[in-house]
Amino acid sequence: MNSSTIRSTMHVLASMLLAAGATSMSWADEARPAPMLLAQATAKPPVANPQAAAAALDALIKAAKAEGELTYYTAQTENVPRRVSAAFQAKYGINAKFVRFNSILLQQRYATDADAGNFSTDMIINSGDAVTYATNGIKKGWFEPVVDAGIPVMISGEFPARFNRNVTALIQISPWGIIYNTDKVKGADIPKDWTDLLNPKWKGQILYADPRSSDAYIDHWALLFDKYGESFFAKLREQNMRMYASGVPATQALGAGEGSFQLPVVPPQYQGIKDKGAPLGMVVPDMAVGVEQHVTLTARAKSKYPNAARLFANYVMSPEGNKVFNDDPGQAPIYALGNSLPKDYRSPIPGTASRKAEIVKLLGLQ
Repeated sequence: MNSSTIRSTMHVLASMLLAAGATSMSWADEARPAPMLLAQATAKPPVANPQAAAAALDALIKAAKAEGELTYYTAQTENVPRRVSAAFQAKYGINAKFVRFNSILLQQRYATDADAGNFSTDMIINSGDAVTYATNGIKKGWFEPVVDAGIPVMISGEFPARFNRNVTALIQISPWGIIYNTDKVKGADIPKDWTDLLNPKWKGQILYADPRSSDAYIDHWALLFDKYGESFFAKLREQNMRMYASGVPATQALGAGEGSFQLPVVPPQYQGIKDKGAPLGMVVPDMAVGVEQHVTLTARAKSKYPNAARLFANYVMSPEGNKVFNDDPGQAPIYALGNSLPKDYRSPIPGTASRKAEIVKLLGLQ
């Protein structure tokens, strides 16, 4: 992507965020008795109709098989879409091709293409203020609200209502945590909370991803600011953290011994590198916000393979497909979250991406 395209895309995205009227919000004094309460009140309560759902699924499978393929953009590490696409193809005989970007580039790419009338992907799976992005995209005619897309698992009432965001469907929750190099950090030095990284002994030993590479990072840093205030960031800046372009190279560097800690990280991000033998461990503090992956569907009139896309959405939203989607250590299907989330888990607040300039300044990047 050339520089003029990037500048044009950033202008588009900035306009979208301003149109959303997003405002900064604070969790500092807000009681949240349970996670995921946000947006429940606005979600349309589904009227369960299992018989209609079965008929809709049969018709959708037939139409999707006639199309034979779909393409989706995803912000997840490659092991996840590779696994899910293979399982979907094995079940339905439909080729689910994916293109992976970080969430900012994903949104930039989609917006640039859509503004030019080119809809090269049938759906996206992304995080980082996905609800705001989808809402503004619907206004532009790019997307179709998932709740209106005739998804069988929604028609049946099986898809949990608390994960229905109307414009999107939430299919994964990955709490942010801290990973550490197990060759360098042992025993009592293993952190339990975010503040443990402020110990002067870890100066120069903390790695992190550029927060401008994904809006999901802004959720994490905003939570820490709202909880601990500016003094936390002043001490963090004194630690001389080392920034990487994105999370994956930072994790690779940590595994290679270039530091002792990395934050924030979600389980799928480090698991593949750990499985290859990297000496990595992970802890998730009691207070954490998460990366929440959402399904957003290209409008059927614009999508090349709308039926295959809706069948794929149905798959990852169903108990069977959602289990495959979340089949990584530290992850749980949305149907079986139980007590697997941190004790003080906070769901991202739509519009937090508008605090990016504030966070960038707090981290000493300008």
